[in-house]
Amino acid sequence: MSYPVVTHLVLTAALIGAMLIMLAVYSHILFVQQMQNMNLALSEVAESAAREVVELVSVFTLGGGSYSYMAMTLPSTLAGQPYELQLSEEENVLKVIARLQIYQQVRVVVTPNFGKEPVHVVGAANCAQPVEIPGLGTPLSSIRLPLPSGRPVIVAYRYGGSVCVGFAVMPQR
Repeated sequence: MSYPVVTHLVLTAALIGAMLIMLAVYSHILFVQQMQNMNLALSEVAESAAREVVELVSVFTLGGGSYSYMAMTLPSTLAGQPYELQLSEEENVLKVIARLQIYQQVRVVVTPNFGKEPVHVVGAANCAQPVEIPGLGTPLSSIRLPLPSGRPVIVAYRYGGSVCVGFAVMPQR
């Protein structure tokens, strides 16, 4: 009489185990798909920011003036996750880095420079001195989104024979 009970318990445990394995496989597939989507979103944000850097630098070096800025068209979050944009430079090339806590995307930006001044990132050796931009504050080489208030902008200014590029926050009006 105890054999059907043991068989029933063993088969019930096997079914529960099979369900848990299927649930784990499904969860893993869903997680991988979600990470691929986040990676694609980061890639798009980095590409968009890189295009805006190129656009601002090309317009700024063609024109006059001591500084210029452009409001960035970026999402405030990526699927509800905050992210960070960072500018860096290496061997006459600017890099735009978009990063989450898990992933990061890097876009290399070759800035068209129609002027004579070299282009550097804020905080680099040639742009190390902080400069105050009226209405925007001090430009930085990285910005974390979402912002508590205001809009992200990309800033270019002349300093010591160089064009410096960085991020700032434009207050809401």
